[in-house]
Amino acid sequence: MSMLHKDATVSTTEDRKPLMIQDYNRNKGGVDCLDKLTGTYTCKRMTARWPVAVFHNILDVFACNAYVVWTAIDPTWNQGKCFKRRLFLAELGKALVTPLIQWRQHIPRTPASASLARSVQAPAAALAALPQKGQGQKRRRCEFCAPRDNKTSLRCCKFDRYVCKAHSDLSVKCHSCP
Repeated sequence: MSMLHKDATVSTTEDRKPLMIQDYNRNKGGVDCLDKLTGTYTCKRMTARWPVAVFHNILDVFACNAYVVWTAIDPTWNQGKCFKRRLFLAELGKALVTPLIQWRQHIPRTPASASLARSVQAPAAALAALPQKGQGQKRRRCEFCAPRDNKTSLRCCKFDRYVCKAHSDLSVKCHSCP
């Protein structure tokens, strides 16, 4: 169980516990402290795959170790602020992601893939001009199917009415739009 203890020696105190158990009890506080620290700010997510759970635990322990090393190197870092570990983790995350973001902005692209990337990174004003398909929006009754209960998430781009497929064209506008 332990490489430190080769034999099963027992203590001379009145409880007569093995030395291996006494050493464990003396040093188990470090594991409890690490579990408390990683539980406060963690990157763990629910997963059914154990390698992913192990990877999340490794990331948490690495981040905690990096914080301990950083505060040992620079004890005056963010001195007097609360939540120093949270601030450190936020800066660590940004520092890890920034090179990849910068690299992806300057990838050599073909003209077709460059235009696709520009359309994905289009400003919100250009996206607002597109017909609304109702992704994640509430579904309501079509305003032209009064007796029937046809629910739809398509809306007319001009009058902002809910219309079903039977009462709309391909550009998602109602029949009363010119």
